[in-house]
Amino acid sequence: MKTRLTPLNVVSAALLVALLYPLVHAGSSEKLLSTVLLLILVIICAVADIVFRGFLRDLKRIWIVETIFVIFVAILLLIFRAAGS
Repeated sequence: MKTRLTPLNVVSAALLVALLYPLVHAGSSEKLLSTVLLLILVIICAVADIVFRGFLRDLKRIWIVETIFVIFVAILLLIFRAAGS
């Protein structure tokens, strides 16, 4: 199986770092809710990456579609955050 780097792999790795960073540095205390939400986002990114790889075979199309997906989700998160405050 050929390993391919995709935008959702990069986002998943960044989210895992954000998830594990408070565990490494004992001085920082994170809320349980934010940790659970980050874990859910990591799982969603992994599942979405698998789905996109199943539907799209061309690496260029995967990059385009996943980049649009990441931008769309980021905009939605910003809208929900602004609506909540």
